Amino acid sequence: MDLNLLAIIIMGAWVVAIVAAGLVMSLRPGGVAVQLSPTNATTSGSAGRRDEILLGGDAEVFGNVRGQVRAVQLRPDTRQLQDVELASGLEGRAVPASAIVSADGKVLRLAEPWPDSPLDEPRDDVPTLRQGATVVSAEGKRLGKLRLVCFDASSGTVTTLVVEGRGTRGRRLLPIERVNAAGPYRIATDLKASEWAMLQPYATDWDIQQAITQQLATDAMLQAVRRSLRIDVEDQRVRLRGYVSDLAQAERVAQLVRSVPGVLEVQRELVSDDDLARAVSEAIRSDPATSAAQVQVTAGGGTVDIAGEAADRSTLRRIESIARQVPGVAVVHNTVAVRQQAS
Repeated sequence: MDLNLLAIIIMGAWVVAIVAAGLVMSLRPGGVAVQLSPTNATTSGSAGRRDEILLGGDAEVFGNVRGQVRAVQLRPDTRQLQDVELASGLEGRAVPASAIVSADGKVLRLAEPWPDSPLDEPRDDVPTLRQGATVVSAEGKRLGKLRLVCFDASSGTVTTLVVEGRGTRGRRLLPIERVNAAGPYRIATDLKASEWAMLQPYATDWDIQQAITQQLATDAMLQAVRRSLRIDVEDQRVRLRGYVSDLAQAERVAQLVRSVPGVLEVQRELVSDDDLARAVSEAIRSDPATSAAQVQVTAGGGTVDIAGEAADRSTLRRIESIARQVPGVAVVHNTVAVRQQAS
């Protein structure tokens, strides 16, 4: 047989084999999109803590990396997490969702023991959310790629998907109830392409915390109160606590936080110096044992100064005790004197 003809036959067979393998891959269990059952519950509004699984991120057990997260599988009827698929070398492993300890958008932390066997029995009735799956609109237009899966930590229910938009459109939160079908390579939604910009932007809590810290450090107006502020971020919602000099500073802090990309809500619990001084004064006047004392109260950064006169030492001690119980008071300087009795 001519060698050229033999080479052509071999190459042709190789091409046929590749095409056949592609067909098998596309038709294999788990390779098709699975319809999600309709639900009347709004899962994305869960009040529990939101955990975030980074697809492609590390999975750790007691600080030791056990692989990278390749995909997650969920129950089509309840949208609860069922398994996490890890990739370790050439081997895939299914880890039950019950083994999840936490997921902070960077690292997935797992507890042992859990099954350590290869994925030799893939199922075709379980929606699979795989890293880089294409998310499409109701019109079939590409919206972006799947990057993270968010779920309620208490119930294990998937609430939102983080989709990275095409080009420079950023990352946004896609509510799971807007997903009609999910497969490892394609996620179909009822979202119109024009609605993309209406989705809430996404940023990790760590990124938001760092951005706020940098903003505060470079704002000249807030230099004096920066250390007295406490900023907590959970699920892109910011809680502001601490002390400011006046209402203008409180508004400035809130405005700065709202300008950080990804912040969804700002809960302001800031106390001004005037607020704190007023609260301590009212507490002293409303207590029967100290209402007759003549005191003046000033405050600054959580430190309260009390001056004036009281009838006796027991009243002095009571004044200081009352002041320390007022929320926001960190330090009390009590310079109240005992009133001299007329002879």
